[in-house]
Amino acid sequence: MAITEPLAQAVVTVSGDSVDRLRMSELDGTARTDALMLRSTSSLTDPRRSGLAPRNFALVFPMMQFVANSALPFGQNDGALWAGKGANVRVLGGFTASFGPVRLVVIPELAYSSNNRLSIDPTDVRFARPVPASRSRFSSPFNVYPYSIDMPWRFGDQSISRIFPGQSSLTLRAGPVEVGAATENEWWGPAIRNAIVMSDNAPGFPHAFLRTSRPLSTPLGRFDARWIVGGIHESDFFNNSIADDVRSLSAIALAWKQSASSGLTLGFTRSVFSPVDGYSDVAGSTFDAFRNTGHPNARALTDSTVIPGPDQIFSLFARMALPRYGLESYVEWGRADFPVSPRDLLEQPNHSRGYTAGLQWVRAFGESRIRLQGELTSVEQSSTFRFRPIGSFYTSRAVSQGYTNEGQLIGAGIGPGSSGGWLAGDYFRGGWQFGVNIGRTRFNNDAFFLQPYANRCGHDVTVYPGVRSSYSNRYFRLGVDFAAASRYNTFFQNKASCDSGGEGSDRSNKYLSISLGTFGW
Repeated sequence: MAITEPLAQAVVTVSGDSVDRLRMSELDGTARTDALMLRSTSSLTDPRRSGLAPRNFALVFPMMQFVANSALPFGQNDGALWAGKGANVRVLGGFTASFGPVRLVVIPELAYSSNNRLSIDPTDVRFARPVPASRSRFSSPFNVYPYSIDMPWRFGDQSISRIFPGQSSLTLRAGPVEVGAATENEWWGPAIRNAIVMSDNAPGFPHAFLRTSRPLSTPLGRFDARWIVGGIHESDFFNNSIADDVRSLSAIALAWKQSASSGLTLGFTRSVFSPVDGYSDVAGSTFDAFRNTGHPNARALTDSTVIPGPDQIFSLFARMALPRYGLESYVEWGRADFPVSPRDLLEQPNHSRGYTAGLQWVRAFGESRIRLQGELTSVEQSSTFRFRPIGSFYTSRAVSQGYTNEGQLIGAGIGPGSSGGWLAGDYFRGGWQFGVNIGRTRFNNDAFFLQPYANRCGHDVTVYPGVRSSYSNRYFRLGVDFAAASRYNTFFQNKASCDSGGEGSDRSNKYLSISLGTFGW
């Protein structure tokens, strides 16, 4: 007789603490993961995938995250939350219900941001071009055309309180496949912090899905696949029109392993986003993931023509996990533009590319464990910009809102045309974790070079050393993260010389995150 799933359950997010511990357990040999490269809350928590019998009804106890920023917005991979200046809160919780092959997950999200006023004005015309009259005064002054994107620097001038459907879904299982509808986030690929195509850096969006219910075993290996079609929405602080608020998104992903015990995973993802007249037209874009979008961003900077149409991002990824050595390494390599020809691919494979590469190492010492993590990400323009027209990753000439939902990036949280690195070391003993980390991000660097004053003094760079700690037992998990961030030339503003630094726009931001989850696994 199968063991029944618990009555009280935890909120499990695609980039949260549960996934982090699951990945680490695989490397120290205490667990074996499967289908982790393509995941969502519903697939991570479905008891049928782990051999448990589902309950007709189960409670999902709340998870709370509190974030405070002293001077600037800072944070990523936090779903519906926009972590602006001041206090920010995200709360998730709900229930699950199962009836035969049907499983319902209801986990709404409450997001609050005090959204305090910044001490620096990104729209200062001494450093940025005037925002067009058709755009919100809170929209990015650096991402109009040609590198257009819906990425407000502040979400209005008042506090924000919103309730989202969150990590909710309705799934029908039919043997090896599942179909359904959801608003939950998806995470595709091996990245720990910056997934190129699909992450939980933005709120989840309403979509239908078709996916494997478990990796399918074939003579060629084991395959896990997903296909989603949905509607992504413009923020309230992009432009003054309501006619273009909705875009369609059609995306596919495939992951392959030779066997269940194999450490090597290879995969492919592609996401196509297009302007539509409303949610009623989204279904017409169902097969966009399989269509040719052309090359909408391959036009000269001086060409201001706007031709609405589809745009895309695709990626290839690989992950090698070696539990014997407590080591994993991974890479996700993407492009915003398909090669024109095989010769083009051979001559300039890096054209319009973006990538994330990283590793993680875990070693046990008696009852303690040590972990090291490192990740590098770049979606800055490749060197091919010198020879041919190129866009900026996540922005678009054909879809003016770019690859966003509700004003936040669906892909890598570092932002469009950006690059960064991150290092961390952690010590674990019993239910305790203590760690140190440091990161660096160069923001929106492609847009920087469009500024009339662009020089080596003005790059917008943040360095953020930090510490983190957590404690967990069978009833709750408490985590605390703190970072002291120094941001140089904030919003490309430098009022001093290169040698003395841009004191006029340099900012120090203190970041504090406290998360509390209950009944975790």
